[in-house]
Amino acid sequence: MGDEAVIEQLTEKQTELIEFLYVDYNGLTRGKVIPLASLKAKLADGIGLTKATLNVSERDTILPVADMTPIGELRLVGDPASAHVLPYMPQVATLMGDIYNLDKTPYASDPRSILKKVVKQLADAGFTVKMAYENEFELFTGDKDHREPAMPHVAFSTESMDFAYPFILKAIDQLQKVGIMPNAYYPEGGIGQHELSMLPSDPVTAADNEVIYKRIIKNTAKAFDLYASFAPKPLVDSAGSGAHIHLSLWQDKEDAFFDDKAARQLSTIGQYFVGGVLKHIQGLLALTCPSANSYQRLAPGHWSSAYATYGQDNREAAIRIPSTSWGDPASSMNIELKASDATANPYLAFAGLLAAGLDGITNHMQPDGYCDVDPASLSQAERDAKGIQLLPRTLSQAVDAFEADSLFQQVFGKQLVDAYAKIKREDDQYYAKLALEKIAALHRELY
Repeated sequence: MGDEAVIEQLTEKQTELIEFLYVDYNGLTRGKVIPLASLKAKLADGIGLTKATLNVSERDTILPVADMTPIGELRLVGDPASAHVLPYMPQVATLMGDIYNLDKTPYASDPRSILKKVVKQLADAGFTVKMAYENEFELFTGDKDHREPAMPHVAFSTESMDFAYPFILKAIDQLQKVGIMPNAYYPEGGIGQHELSMLPSDPVTAADNEVIYKRIIKNTAKAFDLYASFAPKPLVDSAGSGAHIHLSLWQDKEDAFFDDKAARQLSTIGQYFVGGVLKHIQGLLALTCPSANSYQRLAPGHWSSAYATYGQDNREAAIRIPSTSWGDPASSMNIELKASDATANPYLAFAGLLAAGLDGITNHMQPDGYCDVDPASLSQAERDAKGIQLLPRTLSQAVDAFEADSLFQQVFGKQLVDAYAKIKREDDQYYAKLALEKIAALHRELY
């Protein structure tokens, strides 16, 4: 949809305000708001942003990074294709933005622009991508000082379904109004926990969808006097919430991950992709599990994986190879990254995951570490024999690996890597002084 078509559409819907949005390095959505009358000019010129706009910690402190200071100007340019009227606030429309330099070139440290670059690299290699987040979240009653789970603790049960249906039906209606098509719903294993997944789309749209999905879920919850949290570990004594990433590569309109004659029906290209992800997963976690709270979730027995391994339908592996559908196996092969949560910037998480997989394809990386049991049940000697490594146990460990990975230095650039590392280390050092319950409570309210 072009600029004029978007303006006409929003005018017909009597929209009054337009949000230009971006996602910072902490996965928090920020932006600026303009009246509809200014939209034509701002689509052409963008909206001014300080160069310090992205290097902000979870607590809104600006950290010193070269050329990311209050001196200098960037432009946030709204993408007309991402325009949506907020279903719970129809006077307001939202556009995701790309960040540009004043010379009209893409800003090198802009997450959305980086994802577009990686997608083009895959296209140049002959692949298109379908992907989506599979989000878990928890519903609470009460205010921020007195949160209580808002559902009977009966996992996967009709009792829990009946409790949640008014909220879920409203949420699905709201999501469909912005073009996000639900895939499946069920009450999850955690206290007050739910899962409502989305159908896949191209990577940029899938990342855009994740931004508005979380917003719609949170605002729908408010209408029922509930509070929705996407924090990885909102309660210390309950199962954590993931945002698992499902993806498939396509080549000549066929699923490039599928081979009926291969072991587990995973093609050679699929194996290489998994090999690349496992090679880079230590640093990748800084992007897909990027909060101190993430590492409360990444533990054995939490169905999130504490080990760098893969396995068919193994929910304790970092990478799960789901079984194909009975009706259409040739179009249903995909991989699932379970070591992922909703504190991530989705553009950075997708870019890192896809870049790692493409590296595996380019360099023919056969994966080590296949595991058909819970890796925690193996002895250290058995894990060593299979090449199964422990994943980082803290955010700082993941950041160390991220900085040391030459692929991520190449994909994201020195400036972003430096800024991202400073922000994450600062956050990790702050939270290291707090009790686990306090960390969980703070992230429960932030995400």
